[in-house]
Amino acid sequence: MSATPISPRAVAPLALALLAATATCGSPFSLPPANLGVPKGTVTLWALNGTDLAEPSAYDVMLQTVARTDRTSAFDFAFDVRVDSLNDTTAVLLPRGSLGLSIDGGLQLTQQVFDSITIAPTGGYIDSLPVAVKAGNVLFAASRQETCNFGYIKPLYAKLHVTALDLAARTITFDIVTDPNCGYRSLKVDTIPPTY
Repeated sequence: MSATPISPRAVAPLALALLAATATCGSPFSLPPANLGVPKGTVTLWALNGTDLAEPSAYDVMLQTVARTDRTSAFDFAFDVRVDSLNDTTAVLLPRGSLGLSIDGGLQLTQQVFDSITIAPTGGYIDSLPVAVKAGNVLFAASRQETCNFGYIKPLYAKLHVTALDLAARTITFDIVTDPNCGYRSLKVDTIPPTY
């Protein structure tokens, strides 16, 4: 039995319907609309060494909260004060991979002005080495990856501004802005991110 050829006139309405359906649904590779605003907070961490164990030394970008490293490994970076190769005392932020935990997420110094940053980069994060910091530094942070409710595996993104560093007290204070919407990179405070 031979197949009957399909006339171009019969295909045209089907093609138009498919095109309209695709335009309505958007790209299959785009994110669904975000629904959480982008908050700003202020955090103080105590060094891993030489401080009271009860004080938090790490930060969990996913939960937007401080963490104690003696109680959990569910955090994205920690703070410490160390002596470098030149025998200088240096403040460092430590991504998970630099602490012997799974290499996931990371930190990235930037020269951009904190308040002017509206989107985080997707690459260039240091994931397994200490990142030396000083008061005034601005950094990006990528959390450990999570499975978003729409199937992508992505980190959360944040920006940090080191506002105070006390080497004697062994503390660091920073402002942090985090996009809590999985897969999004918007860092514009008090807004719901647009789809990128």
